[in-house]
Amino acid sequence: MPAQDERHARAAAASDSGRRPRLRRTLCGGLVLQRQSAETLQEQIFTFFREAIVAGRLRRGWRLPSSRDLAKEYGISRTTVVEAYERLVAEGYLEARPRAGIFVARVLPEEFFAPTGQVRASPATRPPGGAVTANASATGGYQDHPLAPGVPAIDRFPWNVWARLSADVVRRESARMSLWADPRGELPLREAIAEYLGAVRGIACSTEQVIVANGSQPIVETLARALAAVGDAVWCEEPGDPAARAVLAALGLRPVPVPVDDCGLDVEQGERLAPHARLALVASSHHYPLGVTMSLERRRALLAWAARSGAWIVENEIDGDYRFVQQAQPSLFALDTAGRTVFLGSFNKTLAPGLRIGYAVVPAVLVPAFTTVAPMVGVQHQLLLARFWADGHLVAYLRHLREVHARRRDLLLEALQREAADLVCRVAAPEAGLRVPVLFDDGAPVHEIAQACRSAGVHVGRPVSICYAGAARAAGLILGFASTPEERIRPAVRTLAGIIAGYARRRGGTSESTARRSP
Repeated sequence: MPAQDERHARAAAASDSGRRPRLRRTLCGGLVLQRQSAETLQEQIFTFFREAIVAGRLRRGWRLPSSRDLAKEYGISRTTVVEAYERLVAEGYLEARPRAGIFVARVLPEEFFAPTGQVRASPATRPPGGAVTANASATGGYQDHPLAPGVPAIDRFPWNVWARLSADVVRRESARMSLWADPRGELPLREAIAEYLGAVRGIACSTEQVIVANGSQPIVETLARALAAVGDAVWCEEPGDPAARAVLAALGLRPVPVPVDDCGLDVEQGERLAPHARLALVASSHHYPLGVTMSLERRRALLAWAARSGAWIVENEIDGDYRFVQQAQPSLFALDTAGRTVFLGSFNKTLAPGLRIGYAVVPAVLVPAFTTVAPMVGVQHQLLLARFWADGHLVAYLRHLREVHARRRDLLLEALQREAADLVCRVAAPEAGLRVPVLFDDGAPVHEIAQACRSAGVHVGRPVSICYAGAARAAGLILGFASTPEERIRPAVRTLAGIIAGYARRRGGTSESTARRSP
């Protein structure tokens, strides 16, 4: 056999056995390691493979070189390669197959939480630059939005586990997914939520009390229709979420702004303003936007008012799963002996925004109000999340994420102290949640600062002032930390500080106020 034909035969045999000849050099020819770079070698390897996979340069199912081969070729420690590969596997870009090797994942993390009905292009058909749709191009990924508030550390999500469970759920539950869904939520997920709240939040509830929805808004709308009449007053935190006030007003209710101070909602003020209100909407663990936690005294006062007046409390805990203190306050729901509280939670903040699974725990008397509404969440994602809990992944992931979020929160607070201490008047260190409010002097052009930050690639949240129903009593911005990789936090804060300083100079001098953290 001629030498050329013999080589072709060997290549064909290798292909037939599932191995690709000369794959090591074919796949890694573009990898250039800069030993003098500020990035570690592990980070450079991780970034190279992730970008190559997302862009489609490495096709799905391709086998990568072994850690030993790659380390030998580049003259680096095998441990460095192993750690980079393990991170890529953990985030779902690679798959480790026993006795076979490391392969590019068949399904990428970017595809797990695509909006319903959206078809993502395959790598071969993606437009230049990696954009998939106009929406994806406009919003980018978490890594493109440093300091974006309210988003968890998606870069740490166990995508490979999620993909494996997803495939197993589809295989086992295909018949179930084709039937009518329970409007209250699928039973396995409601059971999982009840167990989760008992184990993680100390909330005792039955499966029948758990209602699954695609967010808090449809639950609040259903409650408002069932419990209040047109013209009824509803306590809302001042400042507070303007979207919640708009929903209540659209239903014909009368939002009553009740002041919030360092102890949370001022119950005495609420009783003076609207003693006969039918509902009270509160964020007890992590107020939006000021980040304060309601004190135990205020919690008891609010519950006492609801019991006396026959009102209902809607406790918004959608990002209360992440706490940074050892002794957290008990939830209103857990303290309530009169059964007047509805507890709102969300896996959108816990896991990923695109998951679109929220839930409520309601008193037994309110369960019938939710039995006639249309199903709000797809069955597949419900069953998948229930399996994620049942197999122990949710608790393990939350434990890991609490450490990640605490570290990133501390890095943000430290960076603000180092880079912007003379430019802001207050940095509130929240006890829970995924946001840090940064307050400025009253005359600061907050809207212009926010727009300049976004133009510079730093995606700060909305100005605090727009959260007031009345005259704004605080000026500032809402910053996030959880979804921003550690190495990008300080550069983003430095950019923010430079923009604030520029506006301060144009106003005639740097602010003389000094940043200080809340106790």
